[in-house]
Amino acid sequence: MQKRFIDKRISRQYAVGSRQRHVCCLLLTAYSLLFLSGCAERSPYRYYNIYTLVEPEVIKNGIKQPPSYDKEFEDDRIAIKFTFKEKKIYFRLKNKTDKELKILWDRLSFVDSNGDSQRVTGFKNIFTDKMDKQPVQEIRAKTEINDLIVPIDNIELMEEWTWYVRPLFNQTDEQSIANMGKIFSISMPIEIAGDVIDYNYKFRIDHVVPQSTWVY
Repeated sequence: MQKRFIDKRISRQYAVGSRQRHVCCLLLTAYSLLFLSGCAERSPYRYYNIYTLVEPEVIKNGIKQPPSYDKEFEDDRIAIKFTFKEKKIYFRLKNKTDKELKILWDRLSFVDSNGDSQRVTGFKNIFTDKMDKQPVQEIRAKTEINDLIVPIDNIELMEEWTWYVRPLFNQTDEQSIANMGKIFSISMPIEIAGDVIDYNYKFRIDHVVPQSTWVY
């Protein structure tokens, strides 16, 4: 068998070179992270509201369920789930029936914590001159849709193609703590086979907690 001879000097040089490259990679990673930290933006939202759905009541197996932190409601006609952001309310609505369902947007409203009712817009007409003329939205049998709700009074045209949306609640300073306990609602009339059911979803802010102020 032929013997192989290895120059130990080359081995030592290779090991040193490998360690140097490894250190360079670590330094490059550290500089990259430092650069990203320097480019971070400070979020204006210092507090986070935790919402619960308190009405309509949900009864399962004859037992009244507690308020839903998941903000979900279901009966024999529909299943709906709400997701809150600072400025918008997103929802997923499923038509559980064998008939077509219609959301009557022209009658849908947001009632704020002061009891004032406001007209709303959805995804189709938001940031247009037709926000107050939201059309009926149809949902076929056994299907679901995703949409959003924004009070029209919270939307302001700053200049052409530039809109500003005010947040639903103050979440920027220590006054945000006053949000705790506030109640507001969404009235969502739905038509199925000619019958109109006026679903009134009532929400409560149960907790206001600090959140991270750094976003990328």
